Amino acid sequence: MRTDAAFGTYILLMGIPDDGMVQAQGRGLLRRPTYVYSGTCSYLDYLGEQFAGAREIWFGPPAGPMNLRIEAAPLVNYLADPDIYSVALAKAERVVSAMGRPCLNSPEAVLRSGREMVAAALEGIPGVVVPRTARLMASGPPELARMIADRGMTYPLLFRPVGAHGGKDLLRVESPCALQRLGAAWICHAQVYVTEFRPFADPDGVHRKYRLAVIGEQIILRHVIIGDTWLLHADSQASGTEADEEARLASFEADLLPRVAPAVLEIARRLGLDVFGIDCHLDEDGRMLLFEANACMNLLARSVPPPNMWDAPVEAIRTAYLDLLADPTRWRRSGSVDVDATARGALA
Repeated sequence: MRTDAAFGTYILLMGIPDDGMVQAQGRGLLRRPTYVYSGTCSYLDYLGEQFAGAREIWFGPPAGPMNLRIEAAPLVNYLADPDIYSVALAKAERVVSAMGRPCLNSPEAVLRSGREMVAAALEGIPGVVVPRTARLMASGPPELARMIADRGMTYPLLFRPVGAHGGKDLLRVESPCALQRLGAAWICHAQVYVTEFRPFADPDGVHRKYRLAVIGEQIILRHVIIGDTWLLHADSQASGTEADEEARLASFEADLLPRVAPAVLEIARRLGLDVFGIDCHLDEDGRMLLFEANACMNLLARSVPPPNMWDAPVEAIRTAYLDLLADPTRWRRSGSVDVDATARGALA
């Protein structure tokens, strides 16, 4: 393990969202605000010291040709959401292709990780249920209902704005009639994801959502959110479930991991991502109901001060990530690791 490695010689591929908007967070009187870029890999918030001295290339609107010269170096793509950074990712992919260098979480793979594309790409994996997902845009609920009917999608359905994360504006709609009555303004003249809902309560009536961290070929259980309802987030964890989660964290490697590993590694192969998260339900036999799989998930955040049951998985994820970063030959877009040329101008 090379967890003490530094990556100051690497090049970080950064970007501006397609709409040019970022979130500014105030830091008090006479202090500059900090800027939050949603839809990124987020690891720089926790591993920034390892990247001290690394060069950054920023991409963003407008789309079009570039004239760019950069030194040859391993490339690390920090952009994780194709719905937020489609222009930046397309430009970054042209650089990666022209350079022929190793690239972690290549822009090409991220561009193929929209929810509807993931659902299509992962269809048919043994032991994995992937609910159908469509990306739709309509003038309002009536037109949206017609588009859903044309696709033969089955209610209940989950609706969310394209580019939204963390359950923001997520709606569950039980029937076409309920959709017709829906008053959410964000579904009008905007792209939305529509996903078929699948029930996932365990035999004891409790809902459990697993988050798996996939780093190269390693699979680590980050946490299990347990609750009485289907909509589960860190702040909705039911009280009195700590022992249940701790036991599942402790037994995962010996119990569920051998059963779920072949499916997870096939997911990684099809998505082409080096580092990403999977939110899912797992039954006792390791069969998976996939909720989402993407590079946007924050795998290193510590919402509760240590010591706690999550210290070990967070440290395992950190170690695995740094070890993978230190060995570009293991990256899925490994490129030509021995090239020492300066490249390429006039990228078009």
